[in-house]
Amino acid sequence: MIRDSLFRRLVKRSKRFVVNLLTTTSAHGIGHVVQEGLHFIERIIWLSCIFIGVYGMVALSQRIWNRFQTSPTVISMDRNMYFWNTSFPSLTICSHRRIDEDKLADYIRMRGFDEDDAEQFREFIVLLANVTYTTFLDLPMYKTFGIAGYEYMELLYNLSWSFQPQVNSGTASVLSVQPTITELGLCLAVNSRIAVYNSYEYWQSRRWERVHEPAPLVVHPLDGEVYGQLIKLESSYEVFFHGSMEVAEISKRQYSFQESYYTTVELLALEILTSSNARELSISQRQCRFTHEDEMLLFSPVYSYNLCRIECRMKFAFKLCGCVPHFYRPVGKGNFRYRICDFEGLRCLGQRAGKGTRGDYSHLWFMSCSFFN
Repeated sequence: MIRDSLFRRLVKRSKRFVVNLLTTTSAHGIGHVVQEGLHFIERIIWLSCIFIGVYGMVALSQRIWNRFQTSPTVISMDRNMYFWNTSFPSLTICSHRRIDEDKLADYIRMRGFDEDDAEQFREFIVLLANVTYTTFLDLPMYKTFGIAGYEYMELLYNLSWSFQPQVNSGTASVLSVQPTITELGLCLAVNSRIAVYNSYEYWQSRRWERVHEPAPLVVHPLDGEVYGQLIKLESSYEVFFHGSMEVAEISKRQYSFQESYYTTVELLALEILTSSNARELSISQRQCRFTHEDEMLLFSPVYSYNLCRIECRMKFAFKLCGCVPHFYRPVGKGNFRYRICDFEGLRCLGQRAGKGTRGDYSHLWFMSCSFFN
């Protein structure tokens, strides 16, 4: 009896407390649910309104949270009158003349080729030096000359022609010229801050550390006419224009120039800079990567959009034919390796070049946080 009395008293007081709490709360509509004298249908209507409001609040909160996770940044188009500095563009020059005739003659004598073999090897090495995905089938497949696929790049480097154009600019700074390896073979990068990571010497020394990257060369409209001039170009060549924190990539537009021609190219620069506060956001939130965020790349110590696309092309080439071309870095992080293609592998890639050479890896590509186009 005593227990039942205490229990009823506890229930009564708890009910009184809940009714008082809901009656005096500032939440809209809650007080009407427990108000005395209301019809049952009125209470149902008020409960329905409350549930609809709570559902809308939760849905809106979830939408705002998802928006913060996917696109919390704001892109503003602005031209600060006190900050008219623009990064000077970079370019990669790929000469059509890649082989030094004197070095080639010495190599042929060292190998002891007869006249027929010497002519066939000369044709082979010139084509190999200029080969890319669309020209793999142009290689003569009738003879290997005892050279394995993993030896191609070393041989091409040792026989390469010393291509050193003179670079002038309308600025007080000197534009750097750096040998680099691209998907078109051995080339030169002008005013590039990351071309060193694709150089043959850097690859051969198995280096992965970041080197000193010079400050970006910036120009101002009040500096007068700003230009870059290349002279002493002794052969026809291909040119890729890109930012100083990017590399040449074969799917991008390239320009062909003939030997002994003077050509003027006018560029309209578009530069996108990311504020330092964006570093606190995750990569998926800001939808871009900074140069030091290279953890997803196996063959580069720095990140760029084109380097990511190049690695995706490597993966797709290996998926198609079980090997990758010789113009890629042979040893990745953690001693990871892809097999370097021999004649059969290059023929396989050449036959599939028209079907695409990038694969379904576009979900991995993030733009660089500092973008120049």
